[in-house]
Amino acid sequence: MFPAKCWKSPVGYKAMNHKTMWQAACAAAVLAFIAAVAQATAAFSLPSGVQAQPAVPVAVDVFVQASNLYPDITLGFFGADSLFVISYVVVFAGLYAATRERAGTLAVMGLAVGVLTAGLDATENAFYITYALGAKAGMPLEAPALPLIYLLTNLKWMAAFATLLAFGLVFPRETWLERIIMGLMLLFPLVGVLGVAAPGLIAIRGLFFLVGMPLFAVYFGKRARA
Repeated sequence: MFPAKCWKSPVGYKAMNHKTMWQAACAAAVLAFIAAVAQATAAFSLPSGVQAQPAVPVAVDVFVQASNLYPDITLGFFGADSLFVISYVVVFAGLYAATRERAGTLAVMGLAVGVLTAGLDATENAFYITYALGAKAGMPLEAPALPLIYLLTNLKWMAAFATLLAFGLVFPRETWLERIIMGLMLLFPLVGVLGVAAPGLIAIRGLFFLVGMPLFAVYFGKRARA
């Protein structure tokens, strides 16, 4: 499943520790990309107008459609999303390792807020998973906790913006690959906060991960071989 270049044997104990970190981050980035593709596949398999995870507030009758009418697809979507969450936490650990010597305070901030992002994301997912499981058990969703879910969604994205802003500001920029990654990490929070004023931009957020995770995998793979 993972690129062979992620797993070359290290030489020496210190080199092994460093290489193991880059190998793990490389593998996690690959897993996160696979999870994102699986999410997109599940989302597109739903009928037009049915959303597994609405990006903006919708009416209750629209919100409950995915859980009540298509619980299996919804669970597939959030199974993939759960894999994405636990994978990107390890990617954030790799970004911490890449930036801690350049700016330790911001690197710690990025990792801490990244873990907070994962916690908010997992909590948000737990609502959708519980709703879909209830529908499968014959208890269709009638009164979702919409304000709380939307608050979690917003806080999750704000934390993600802060995470990649912190890492992006201090990320290495000696090579073309590092400069591209740095640019994407800095562009992500900019587009994200613009999406608050222009909700039409919200759909673009996910594209950063589809593009960014393969780039992270390549970068970490190169560090593992160095």
